[in-house]
Amino acid sequence: MTVGRRVAALLLLVGIWLTGSAHVGNTLVVQDGTAGPYGLRVLVRPPAVIPGLVDVVIRSTTPQAVPSNVTLQPALWRYGTKGAPAPEPAVAVPGEPGTFQTQVWIMSSGSYALHIAASGAAGTGTFIVPYTSVATATLAMPEWLGWVLAALGAFLVLGLASVIGAASREATLPVGVAPDTRRRRRARFATAIASLITCTMVFGGWTWWTAVDRDYKRSLYRPLDVETGVSSGAPRTLTMRISDSTWRVAKPGEPLRNSFSTPLMPDHGKMMHMFLVAAGARGAVAHLHPVRIDDRTFATPLHGLPAGTYWMFADVVHESGYTRTFVDTVSVASGDARPNADGDDALALAPPSVTASPATLSDGAHFGITLEGTPAVGRDVVIHTQLTNADGTAATLLPWLGMAGHAMLVRTDGGVFMHLHPLGTSSMAAQDRLVRREAGDTAMHGDAQPMDAAMDMAGMHASPIPGDVRFPVAFPSAGTYRIFVQLRRASGRIETAALDVTVR
Repeated sequence: MTVGRRVAALLLLVGIWLTGSAHVGNTLVVQDGTAGPYGLRVLVRPPAVIPGLVDVVIRSTTPQAVPSNVTLQPALWRYGTKGAPAPEPAVAVPGEPGTFQTQVWIMSSGSYALHIAASGAAGTGTFIVPYTSVATATLAMPEWLGWVLAALGAFLVLGLASVIGAASREATLPVGVAPDTRRRRRARFATAIASLITCTMVFGGWTWWTAVDRDYKRSLYRPLDVETGVSSGAPRTLTMRISDSTWRVAKPGEPLRNSFSTPLMPDHGKMMHMFLVAAGARGAVAHLHPVRIDDRTFATPLHGLPAGTYWMFADVVHESGYTRTFVDTVSVASGDARPNADGDDALALAPPSVTASPATLSDGAHFGITLEGTPAVGRDVVIHTQLTNADGTAATLLPWLGMAGHAMLVRTDGGVFMHLHPLGTSSMAAQDRLVRREAGDTAMHGDAQPMDAAMDMAGMHASPIPGDVRFPVAFPSAGTYRIFVQLRRASGRIETAALDVTVR
Protein backbone atom coordinates (compact mmCIF):
# COMPACT_ATOMS: atom_id res chain seq x y z
CA MET A 1 0.00 0.00 0.00
CA THR A 2 1.46 3.39 -0.98
CA VAL A 3 1.95 6.28 1.45
CA GLY A 4 -1.03 8.09 -0.04
CA ARG A 5 -3.30 5.09 0.34
CA ARG A 6 -2.24 4.44 3.94
CA VAL A 7 -2.77 8.04 4.96
CA ALA A 8 -6.06 8.17 3.10
CA ALA A 9 -7.27 4.95 4.70
CA LEU A 10 -6.38 6.27 8.16
CA LEU A 11 -8.07 9.60 7.58
CA LEU A 12 -11.12 7.91 6.08
CA LEU A 13 -11.38 5.67 9.15
CA VAL A 14 -11.06 8.69 11.45
CA GLY A 15 -13.70 10.50 9.42
CA ILE A 16 -16.12 7.60 9.75
CA TRP A 17 -15.52 7.43 13.51
CA LEU A 18 -16.11 11.15 13.87
CA THR A 19 -19.34 11.06 11.88
CA GLY A 20 -20.86 7.86 13.19
CA SER A 21 -18.20 5.63 14.76
CA ALA A 22 -18.73 3.87 11.77
CA HIS A 23 -14.84 -25.55 -1.93
CA VAL A 24 -11.22 -24.00 -3.73
CA GLY A 25 -11.41 -20.77 -5.67
CA ASN A 26 -15.14 -20.50 -4.96
CA THR A 27 -17.29 -18.84 -2.31
CA LEU A 28 -20.63 -19.00 -4.15
CA VAL A 29 -23.34 -21.19 -2.63
CA VAL A 30 -26.21 -22.70 -4.61
CA GLN A 31 -28.78 -24.76 -2.74
CA ASP A 32 -32.09 -26.32 -3.73
CA GLY A 33 -34.65 -27.07 -1.04
CA THR A 34 -38.25 -26.87 0.04
CA ALA A 35 -39.85 -24.39 2.40
CA GLY A 36 -43.14 -26.12 3.12
CA PRO A 37 -45.03 -26.34 -0.21
CA TYR A 38 -42.53 -24.12 -2.03
CA GLY A 39 -39.54 -25.37 -3.97
CA LEU A 40 -36.73 -22.79 -3.82
CA ARG A 41 -33.24 -22.35 -5.21
CA VAL A 42 -30.99 -20.07 -3.19
CA LEU A 43 -27.91 -18.40 -4.68
CA VAL A 44 -25.56 -16.80 -2.14
CA ARG A 45 -22.94 -14.33 -3.36
CA PRO A 46 -20.63 -13.60 -0.42
CA PRO A 47 -18.54 -10.44 -0.09
CA ALA A 48 -14.77 -10.65 -0.40
CA VAL A 49 -14.29 -8.75 2.87
CA ILE A 50 -15.74 -9.27 6.34
CA PRO A 51 -17.77 -7.43 7.64
CA GLY A 52 -19.70 -7.20 4.41
CA LEU A 53 -23.03 -7.48 2.65
CA VAL A 54 -24.10 -10.92 1.44
CA ASP A 55 -26.22 -10.84 -1.71
CA VAL A 56 -28.87 -13.57 -1.82
CA VAL A 57 -31.13 -14.49 -4.75
CA ILE A 58 -34.08 -16.84 -4.10
CA ARG A 59 -35.91 -18.42 -7.05
CA SER A 60 -39.10 -20.45 -6.99
CA THR A 61 -38.71 -23.88 -8.61
CA THR A 62 -42.35 -24.96 -8.30
CA PRO A 63 -44.60 -23.07 -10.76
CA GLN A 64 -47.68 -24.48 -9.07
CA ALA A 65 -46.67 -22.99 -5.70
CA VAL A 66 -44.94 -19.60 -5.72
CA PRO A 67 -44.52 -17.67 -2.44
CA SER A 68 -45.62 -14.07 -2.16
CA ASN A 69 -43.33 -13.24 0.76
CA VAL A 70 -39.79 -14.41 1.47
CA THR A 71 -37.49 -13.45 4.36
CA LEU A 72 -33.88 -14.27 5.20
CA GLN A 73 -32.34 -14.50 8.67
CA PRO A 74 -28.61 -15.30 9.09
CA ALA A 75 -27.78 -17.10 12.35
CA LEU A 76 -24.29 -17.89 13.64
CA TRP A 77 -24.00 -21.65 14.21
CA ARG A 78 -23.50 -21.57 17.98
CA TYR A 79 -26.31 -19.13 18.79
CA GLY A 80 -29.05 -19.97 16.30
CA THR A 81 -31.99 -17.69 15.62
CA LYS A 82 -32.28 -16.73 19.30
CA GLY A 83 -29.14 -14.63 18.96
CA ALA A 84 -29.73 -13.51 15.39
CA PRO A 85 -30.95 -10.16 14.03
CA ALA A 86 -34.50 -9.83 12.77
CA PRO A 87 -35.29 -11.46 9.40
CA GLU A 88 -34.74 -9.30 6.33
CA PRO A 89 -37.53 -9.20 3.73
CA ALA A 90 -36.58 -10.18 0.19
CA VAL A 91 -38.01 -8.04 -2.62
CA ALA A 92 -39.43 -9.36 -5.88
CA VAL A 93 -37.04 -8.97 -8.82
CA PRO A 94 -38.71 -7.03 -11.68
CA GLY A 95 -39.12 -9.08 -14.83
CA GLU A 96 -38.35 -12.39 -13.10
CA PRO A 97 -41.57 -13.85 -11.66
CA GLY A 98 -40.99 -15.97 -8.57
CA THR A 99 -37.53 -14.49 -7.95
CA PHE A 100 -36.62 -12.51 -4.82
CA GLN A 101 -33.45 -10.77 -3.75
CA THR A 102 -32.07 -9.31 -0.53
CA GLN A 103 -28.82 -8.37 1.19
CA VAL A 104 -27.79 -9.03 4.78
CA TRP A 105 -24.80 -7.94 6.82
CA ILE A 106 -22.35 -10.60 7.99
CA MET A 107 -20.15 -9.16 10.72
CA SER A 108 -17.67 -11.99 11.42
CA SER A 109 -16.11 -15.06 9.85
CA GLY A 110 -17.55 -18.44 10.70
CA SER A 111 -20.31 -20.90 9.95
CA TYR A 112 -23.84 -19.55 9.50
CA ALA A 113 -27.29 -20.98 8.93
CA LEU A 114 -29.31 -18.88 6.49
CA HIS A 115 -32.95 -19.36 7.50
CA ILE A 116 -35.22 -18.91 4.47
CA ALA A 117 -38.92 -18.43 5.31
CA ALA A 118 -41.57 -18.40 2.57
CA SER A 119 -45.29 -17.75 2.77
CA GLY A 120 -48.18 -17.37 0.39
CA ALA A 121 -51.53 -18.80 -0.63
CA ALA A 122 -50.23 -22.37 -0.42
CA GLY A 123 -49.04 -21.98 3.18
CA THR A 124 -45.74 -21.32 4.94
CA GLY A 125 -42.43 -23.07 5.37
CA THR A 126 -38.72 -22.65 6.10
CA PHE A 127 -35.44 -24.29 5.23
CA ILE A 128 -31.80 -23.75 6.14
CA VAL A 129 -28.87 -23.07 3.81
CA PRO A 130 -25.36 -23.60 5.29
CA TYR A 131 -23.05 -20.68 4.59
CA THR A 132 -19.39 -20.31 5.52
CA SER A 133 -18.26 -16.71 5.92
CA VAL A 134 -14.57 -16.10 5.19
CA ALA A 135 -12.58 -13.05 4.12
CA THR A 136 -10.80 -13.62 0.81
CA ALA A 137 -9.52 -10.18 -0.20
CA THR A 138 -8.80 -6.62 0.89
CA LEU A 139 -10.47 -3.57 -0.61
CA ALA A 140 -8.25 -1.32 -2.67
CA MET A 141 -8.54 2.48 -2.82
CA PRO A 142 -7.79 4.47 -6.00
CA GLU A 143 -4.37 6.06 -5.65
CA TRP A 144 -5.61 9.50 -6.72
CA LEU A 145 -8.25 9.43 -3.97
CA GLY A 146 -5.57 8.45 -1.48
CA TRP A 147 -3.46 11.48 -2.34
CA VAL A 148 -6.50 13.78 -2.25
CA LEU A 149 -7.44 12.56 1.23
CA ALA A 150 -3.81 12.76 2.34
CA ALA A 151 -3.63 16.39 1.18
CA LEU A 152 -6.88 17.21 2.98
CA GLY A 153 -5.55 15.52 6.10
CA ALA A 154 -2.32 17.53 5.98
CA PHE A 155 -4.39 20.70 5.53
CA LEU A 156 -6.43 19.82 8.63
CA VAL A 157 -3.29 19.10 10.70
CA LEU A 158 -1.67 22.39 9.69
CA GLY A 159 -4.94 24.24 10.18
CA LEU A 160 -5.33 22.84 13.71
CA ALA A 161 -1.77 23.88 14.62
CA SER A 162 -2.38 27.36 13.18
CA VAL A 163 -5.63 27.78 15.13
CA ILE A 164 -3.91 26.77 18.39
CA GLY A 165 -1.04 29.20 17.68
CA ALA A 166 -3.41 32.07 16.88
CA ALA A 167 -5.47 31.36 20.01
CA SER A 168 -2.34 31.38 22.16
CA ARG A 169 -1.20 34.65 20.61
CA GLU A 170 -4.36 36.75 20.40
CA ALA A 171 -7.27 35.10 22.26
CA THR A 172 -6.98 37.33 25.36
CA LEU A 173 -5.93 40.57 23.64
CA PRO A 174 -8.36 43.49 23.45
CA VAL A 175 -9.61 44.34 19.99
CA GLY A 176 -7.11 46.36 17.97
CA VAL A 177 -4.09 45.61 20.23
CA ALA A 178 -1.11 44.05 18.45
CA PRO A 179 0.61 41.06 20.16
CA ASP A 180 4.01 41.75 21.66
CA THR A 181 7.20 39.70 21.28
CA ARG A 182 6.42 37.50 24.29
CA ARG A 183 2.98 36.56 22.93
CA ARG A 184 4.39 35.83 19.47
CA ARG A 185 7.08 33.63 21.02
CA ARG A 186 4.44 31.81 23.07
CA ALA A 187 2.32 31.34 19.92
CA ARG A 188 5.25 29.79 18.04
CA PHE A 189 5.89 27.44 20.97
CA ALA A 190 2.20 26.45 21.14
CA THR A 191 2.13 25.86 17.39
CA ALA A 192 5.20 23.63 17.60
CA ILE A 193 3.75 21.63 20.52
CA ALA A 194 0.39 21.28 18.76
CA SER A 195 2.13 20.13 15.57
CA LEU A 196 4.17 17.59 17.53
CA ILE A 197 1.11 16.20 19.36
CA THR A 198 -0.98 16.07 16.18
CA CYS A 199 1.77 14.38 14.19
CA THR A 200 2.28 11.90 17.03
CA MET A 201 -1.43 11.10 16.96
CA VAL A 202 -1.35 10.65 13.18
CA PHE A 203 1.74 8.44 13.45
CA GLY A 204 0.07 6.41 16.19
CA GLY A 205 -3.01 6.01 14.01
CA TRP A 206 -0.79 5.05 11.09
CA THR A 207 0.91 2.38 13.22
CA TRP A 208 -2.43 1.08 14.49
CA TRP A 209 -3.89 0.94 11.00
CA THR A 210 -0.82 -0.88 9.68
CA ALA A 211 -1.19 -3.49 12.45
CA VAL A 212 -4.92 -3.88 11.73
CA ASP A 213 -4.23 -4.22 8.02
CA ARG A 214 -1.53 -6.81 8.65
CA ASP A 215 -3.74 -8.84 11.01
CA TYR A 216 -6.63 -8.73 8.54
CA LYS A 217 -4.40 -10.01 5.73
CA ARG A 218 -3.26 -12.83 8.00
CA SER A 219 -6.90 -13.78 8.56
CA LEU A 220 -7.65 -14.09 4.83
CA TYR A 221 -8.80 -17.57 3.93
CA ARG A 222 -6.23 -19.96 2.50
CA PRO A 223 -6.08 -23.75 2.26
CA LEU A 224 -4.13 -25.24 5.16
CA ASP A 225 -0.67 -26.71 4.56
CA VAL A 226 -0.62 -30.48 4.16
CA GLU A 227 2.04 -33.12 3.51
CA THR A 228 1.00 -35.87 1.13
CA GLY A 229 2.98 -38.96 0.30
CA VAL A 230 2.35 -42.12 -1.70
CA SER A 231 4.13 -45.38 -1.03
CA SER A 232 5.09 -47.43 -4.10
CA GLY A 233 4.74 -51.12 -4.69
CA ALA A 234 2.09 -53.09 -2.85
CA PRO A 235 0.16 -52.11 -0.93
CA ARG A 236 0.29 -48.61 -2.40
CA THR A 237 -1.07 -46.11 0.14
CA LEU A 238 -1.67 -42.37 0.04
CA THR A 239 -1.17 -40.65 3.39
CA MET A 240 -2.16 -37.01 3.96
CA ARG A 241 -1.03 -35.20 7.09
CA ILE A 242 -2.25 -31.72 8.05
CA SER A 243 1.01 -29.94 8.87
CA ASP A 244 -0.35 -26.40 9.27
CA SER A 245 0.32 -24.95 12.72
CA THR A 246 -3.13 -23.34 12.82
CA TRP A 247 -4.95 -26.69 12.60
CA ARG A 248 -6.61 -27.61 15.85
CA VAL A 249 -9.69 -29.67 16.67
CA ALA A 250 -11.34 -29.32 20.06
CA LYS A 251 -11.18 -32.37 22.32
CA PRO A 252 -14.32 -33.79 23.99
CA GLY A 253 -15.38 -31.51 26.82
CA GLU A 254 -13.36 -28.51 25.62
CA PRO A 255 -15.21 -25.24 24.94
CA LEU A 256 -15.92 -24.62 21.25
CA ARG A 257 -14.35 -21.19 20.71
CA ASN A 258 -14.96 -20.87 16.98
CA SER A 259 -16.42 -22.76 14.05
CA PHE A 260 -12.99 -23.57 12.57
CA SER A 261 -11.84 -25.79 15.46
CA THR A 262 -14.99 -27.80 16.18
CA PRO A 263 -14.68 -31.60 15.77
CA LEU A 264 -15.01 -33.18 12.36
CA MET A 265 -18.14 -35.15 11.56
CA PRO A 266 -19.15 -37.64 8.85
CA ASP A 267 -20.48 -36.33 5.55
CA HIS A 268 -22.50 -38.94 3.62
CA GLY A 269 -21.11 -41.52 6.03
CA LYS A 270 -17.44 -40.66 5.42
CA MET A 271 -15.01 -38.58 7.46
CA MET A 272 -13.30 -37.38 4.26
CA HIS A 273 -14.09 -37.26 0.56
CA MET A 274 -10.86 -37.14 -1.46
CA PHE A 275 -10.70 -36.45 -5.18
CA LEU A 276 -7.63 -37.16 -7.29
CA VAL A 277 -7.80 -35.52 -10.71
CA ALA A 278 -5.02 -36.00 -13.25
CA ALA A 279 -3.23 -32.66 -13.65
CA GLY A 280 -4.95 -30.74 -16.44
CA ALA A 281 -8.20 -32.65 -15.76
CA ARG A 282 -7.76 -34.81 -18.88
CA GLY A 283 -6.84 -38.21 -17.45
CA ALA A 284 -7.97 -40.45 -14.62
CA VAL A 285 -10.18 -39.25 -11.78
CA ALA A 286 -10.78 -40.97 -8.44
CA HIS A 287 -13.33 -40.35 -5.66
CA LEU A 288 -11.89 -41.91 -2.49
CA HIS A 289 -12.71 -42.05 1.21
CA PRO A 290 -9.58 -42.10 3.40
CA VAL A 291 -9.63 -43.51 6.90
CA ARG A 292 -8.84 -41.15 9.76
CA ILE A 293 -5.66 -42.26 11.56
CA ASP A 294 -5.47 -39.40 14.08
CA ASP A 295 -6.42 -35.71 14.37
CA ARG A 296 -4.04 -34.77 11.57
CA THR A 297 -3.62 -37.88 9.43
CA PHE A 298 -5.77 -39.66 6.82
CA ALA A 299 -4.81 -42.63 4.64
CA THR A 300 -6.30 -44.58 1.75
CA PRO A 301 -5.16 -47.40 -0.51
CA LEU A 302 -4.71 -46.54 -4.18
CA HIS A 303 -6.24 -49.31 -6.25
CA GLY A 304 -6.00 -49.24 -10.02
CA LEU A 305 -4.86 -45.59 -10.29
CA PRO A 306 -2.23 -45.09 -13.02
CA ALA A 307 1.10 -43.53 -12.09
CA GLY A 308 1.26 -39.81 -12.73
CA THR A 309 0.74 -36.34 -11.28
CA TYR A 310 -2.60 -35.58 -9.69
CA TRP A 311 -4.38 -32.63 -8.15
CA MET A 312 -5.72 -33.61 -4.74
CA PHE A 313 -8.82 -32.04 -3.21
CA ALA A 314 -9.96 -33.43 0.15
CA ASP A 315 -13.22 -32.30 1.79
CA VAL A 316 -14.03 -32.48 5.51
CA VAL A 317 -16.95 -31.02 7.49
CA HIS A 318 -16.77 -29.54 10.98
CA GLU A 319 -19.55 -29.96 13.51
CA SER A 320 -20.29 -26.24 13.21
CA GLY A 321 -21.18 -26.75 9.54
CA TYR A 322 -17.90 -25.23 8.37
CA THR A 323 -16.60 -27.12 5.33
CA ARG A 324 -12.92 -27.21 4.44
CA THR A 325 -10.95 -28.44 1.44
CA PHE A 326 -7.30 -29.49 1.61
CA VAL A 327 -5.31 -29.05 -1.59
CA ASP A 328 -2.07 -30.57 -2.82
CA THR A 329 -0.33 -31.87 -5.94
CA VAL A 330 0.56 -35.54 -5.62
CA SER A 331 3.01 -37.69 -7.56
CA VAL A 332 1.67 -41.24 -7.71
CA ALA A 333 4.21 -43.97 -8.34
CA SER A 334 3.44 -47.33 -9.91
CA GLY A 335 1.97 -50.03 -7.74
CA ASP A 336 -1.38 -51.27 -6.53
CA ALA A 337 -3.41 -52.13 -3.43
CA ARG A 338 -6.65 -53.73 -2.42
CA PRO A 339 -9.57 -51.27 -2.61
CA ASN A 340 -11.36 -50.05 0.51
CA ALA A 341 -13.65 -52.77 1.81
CA ASP A 342 -16.78 -50.58 1.82
CA GLY A 343 -16.92 -50.52 -1.98
CA ASP A 344 -17.84 -46.82 -2.12
CA ASP A 345 -14.68 -45.61 -3.89
CA ALA A 346 -14.93 -44.79 -7.59
CA LEU A 347 -12.21 -44.72 -10.26
CA ALA A 348 -12.48 -43.71 -13.92
CA LEU A 349 -9.29 -44.19 -15.96
CA ALA A 350 -10.53 -42.22 -18.97
CA PRO A 351 -13.98 -40.70 -18.44
CA PRO A 352 -15.80 -40.38 -21.78
CA SER A 353 -16.40 -36.81 -22.89
CA VAL A 354 -19.92 -35.71 -23.66
CA THR A 355 -20.24 -33.34 -26.60
CA ALA A 356 -23.38 -32.40 -28.51
CA SER A 357 -24.54 -36.00 -28.16
CA PRO A 358 -24.37 -38.39 -25.18
CA ALA A 359 -21.30 -40.53 -24.59
CA THR A 360 -21.65 -44.24 -25.29
CA LEU A 361 -20.62 -46.55 -22.45
CA SER A 362 -19.09 -50.04 -22.74
CA ASP A 363 -22.44 -51.84 -22.68
CA GLY A 364 -24.07 -49.48 -25.19
CA ALA A 365 -25.77 -47.28 -22.59
CA HIS A 366 -25.77 -43.54 -23.17
CA PHE A 367 -24.59 -40.88 -20.70
CA GLY A 368 -25.73 -37.35 -21.49
CA ILE A 369 -24.76 -34.12 -19.75
CA THR A 370 -26.16 -30.71 -20.67
CA LEU A 371 -26.35 -27.27 -19.08
CA GLU A 372 -29.74 -25.69 -18.47
CA GLY A 373 -29.04 -21.98 -18.72
CA THR A 374 -26.16 -19.96 -20.15
CA PRO A 375 -22.93 -20.31 -18.11
CA ALA A 376 -21.98 -16.90 -16.74
CA VAL A 377 -19.95 -15.82 -13.74
CA GLY A 378 -22.07 -15.69 -10.60
CA ARG A 379 -25.29 -16.92 -12.28
CA ASP A 380 -26.94 -20.19 -11.26
CA VAL A 381 -27.40 -22.89 -13.90
CA VAL A 382 -28.27 -26.58 -13.75
CA ILE A 383 -26.13 -29.54 -14.82
CA HIS A 384 -28.66 -32.00 -16.25
CA THR A 385 -27.54 -35.63 -16.57
CA GLN A 386 -29.44 -38.46 -18.25
CA LEU A 387 -28.39 -42.09 -18.28
CA THR A 388 -30.30 -44.36 -20.68
CA ASN A 389 -29.97 -48.03 -21.55
CA ALA A 390 -28.84 -49.21 -24.97
CA ASP A 391 -32.47 -49.62 -26.01
CA GLY A 392 -33.25 -45.99 -25.10
CA THR A 393 -35.15 -46.67 -21.88
CA ALA A 394 -34.23 -44.74 -18.74
CA ALA A 395 -31.52 -46.50 -16.75
CA THR A 396 -32.15 -47.36 -13.13
CA LEU A 397 -29.80 -45.81 -10.59
CA LEU A 398 -29.07 -46.69 -6.99
CA PRO A 399 -28.21 -44.12 -4.32
CA TRP A 400 -24.48 -43.74 -3.85
CA LEU A 401 -23.34 -42.32 -0.51
CA GLY A 402 -26.97 -41.43 0.18
CA MET A 403 -27.39 -39.30 -2.94
CA ALA A 404 -28.68 -39.80 -6.48
CA GLY A 405 -25.25 -38.86 -7.79
CA HIS A 406 -22.13 -36.77 -7.26
CA ALA A 407 -20.37 -34.28 -9.50
CA MET A 408 -17.04 -32.48 -9.53
CA LEU A 409 -16.37 -29.17 -11.23
CA VAL A 410 -12.69 -28.42 -11.93
CA ARG A 411 -11.25 -25.42 -13.76
CA THR A 412 -8.60 -26.83 -16.07
CA ASP A 413 -5.82 -24.75 -14.50
CA GLY A 414 -6.63 -26.27 -11.10
CA GLY A 415 -7.68 -22.94 -9.59
CA VAL A 416 -11.31 -23.91 -8.91
CA PHE A 417 -12.78 -27.12 -7.52
CA MET A 418 -16.31 -27.90 -6.33
CA HIS A 419 -17.96 -31.08 -5.07
CA LEU A 420 -21.64 -31.00 -6.05
CA HIS A 421 -24.79 -32.86 -5.03
CA PRO A 422 -28.28 -32.87 -6.53
CA LEU A 423 -29.28 -30.33 -3.89
CA GLY A 424 -26.37 -27.97 -4.61
CA THR A 425 -22.92 -27.00 -3.43
CA SER A 426 -23.53 -27.18 0.32
CA SER A 427 -22.72 -30.13 2.52
CA MET A 428 -25.86 -32.06 3.39
CA ALA A 429 -24.25 -33.07 6.69
CA ALA A 430 -23.74 -29.39 7.53
CA GLN A 431 -27.36 -28.62 6.72
CA ASP A 432 -28.62 -31.53 8.80
CA ARG A 433 -26.42 -30.58 11.76
CA LEU A 434 -27.56 -26.95 11.69
CA VAL A 435 -31.20 -28.05 11.56
CA ARG A 436 -30.71 -30.35 14.54
CA ARG A 437 -28.79 -27.72 16.48
CA GLU A 438 -31.55 -25.17 15.94
CA ALA A 439 -33.98 -27.75 17.33
CA GLY A 440 -31.86 -28.02 20.48
CA ASP A 441 -29.78 -31.12 19.72
CA THR A 442 -26.29 -30.48 21.10
CA ALA A 443 -25.64 -33.96 22.49
CA MET A 444 -23.88 -35.59 19.55
CA HIS A 445 -20.52 -34.12 18.64
CA GLY A 446 -18.09 -34.73 15.81
CA ASP A 447 -17.28 -38.33 14.97
CA ALA A 448 -19.28 -39.50 18.00
CA GLN A 449 -22.30 -39.18 15.73
CA PRO A 450 -23.41 -42.31 13.87
CA MET A 451 -21.54 -42.57 10.58
CA ASP A 452 -24.82 -42.47 8.69
CA ALA A 453 -26.43 -39.72 10.77
CA ALA A 454 -26.01 -37.10 8.04
CA MET A 455 -25.70 -39.44 5.11
CA ASP A 456 -29.26 -39.82 3.96
CA MET A 457 -30.68 -36.38 3.33
CA ALA A 458 -33.35 -37.43 0.86
CA GLY A 459 -34.60 -40.52 2.68
CA MET A 460 -32.85 -42.80 0.19
CA HIS A 461 -31.27 -46.16 1.05
CA ALA A 462 -31.39 -48.59 -1.85
CA SER A 463 -34.49 -47.33 -3.62
CA PRO A 464 -34.20 -47.22 -7.42
CA ILE A 465 -33.87 -43.76 -8.96
CA PRO A 466 -34.64 -42.78 -12.55
CA GLY A 467 -31.49 -42.03 -14.54
CA ASP A 468 -32.26 -38.31 -14.67
CA VAL A 469 -30.32 -36.19 -12.16
CA ARG A 470 -29.79 -32.43 -11.88
CA PHE A 471 -27.06 -30.47 -10.06
CA PRO A 472 -27.53 -26.71 -9.48
CA VAL A 473 -24.31 -24.69 -9.57
CA ALA A 474 -22.83 -21.26 -10.27
CA PHE A 475 -19.46 -20.64 -11.91
CA PRO A 476 -17.28 -18.38 -9.73
CA SER A 477 -14.94 -17.11 -12.47
CA ALA A 478 -14.26 -17.16 -16.18
CA GLY A 479 -12.27 -20.00 -17.69
CA THR A 480 -12.50 -23.52 -19.07
CA TYR A 481 -14.09 -26.07 -16.76
CA ARG A 482 -14.41 -29.84 -16.84
CA ILE A 483 -17.48 -31.28 -15.15
CA PHE A 484 -17.31 -34.90 -13.97
CA VAL A 485 -20.61 -36.62 -13.10
CA GLN A 486 -20.72 -39.94 -11.24
CA LEU A 487 -23.84 -42.13 -11.07
CA ARG A 488 -24.34 -45.61 -9.64
CA ARG A 489 -26.26 -48.05 -11.83
CA ALA A 490 -28.55 -50.81 -10.59
CA SER A 491 -25.71 -53.30 -11.16
CA GLY A 492 -23.62 -51.42 -8.59
CA ARG A 493 -21.20 -50.10 -11.22
CA ILE A 494 -20.32 -46.40 -10.84
CA GLU A 495 -20.24 -44.63 -14.21
CA THR A 496 -18.31 -41.40 -14.80
CA ALA A 497 -18.62 -38.99 -17.72
CA ALA A 498 -17.26 -35.49 -18.36
CA LEU A 499 -18.43 -32.29 -20.03
CA ASP A 500 -16.23 -29.34 -21.01
CA VAL A 501 -17.67 -25.86 -20.44
CA THR A 502 -16.18 -22.47 -21.25
CA VAL A 503 -17.29 -19.53 -19.13
CA ARG A 504 -16.30 -16.35 -20.95
